[in-house]
Amino acid sequence: MSDPVGLVVLGAGDRGRGTYGRWCLEHPDRARVVAVADPDDERRAALAAEHGIPASATAVDWRDLLARPRLADAVVVATPDREHAAATIAALGLGYDVLLEKPIAPTLDEVRAVAEAAARSAGTVTVAHVLRYTPFFSAVKQAIEAGWIGELVTMAHTEHIGYWHFAH
Repeated sequence: MSDPVGLVVLGAGDRGRGTYGRWCLEHPDRARVVAVADPDDERRAALAAEHGIPASATAVDWRDLLARPRLADAVVVATPDREHAAATIAALGLGYDVLLEKPIAPTLDEVRAVAEAAARSAGTVTVAHVLRYTPFFSAVKQAIEAGWIGELVTMAHTEHIGYWHFAH
C-alpha cells in the first residue's frame, strides 16, 4: 500500500477541520494533514493539535503556507468563499492537486480564472459537495437502486437559499 496523501488544509473551520480533518484522523492510512492555515488562533491550534502539526507548519494566512517550498501532495481549500479562487489558483500554480470546497468562487470571472489555472497546471481540481455522502442522499440512492419508487426518469434537487453563505 502507498503512503498516505499529505494535505495542506487552508481553513480550519467546519469543513477543513470538522469534515476533511476528521476524515484524515479516521483514515490515517489514506491521508494526513501536514500543515494548516487559518486566521482564527483557536481553530488553527485545535486542528494542529489533533494532527500533531508543529507550529512551523501552521500559518495565520494561507498565502504564507503557499509561499513555502512544497509541503504536501495536495491542498484542501476550505477558506471563506471569497478566497476560494485566489487560494486555488495559487495552489495550482505550484502544481498541487486541489480539493476545493464549494462554491468554486463567488463570481463567474473567478470561476473562469480557476478553470484557466487548472488547464495550465500539472495539478487537478476536485470540487467537493459533501452532501452527496449524507445519510439522506444515501437513503434516496438506496431507494432508487432497490426499485422502491419505480423507474427514475428525472430528478431535480433545489436548495432554496440566497446567493450569500448561510442565507437559509
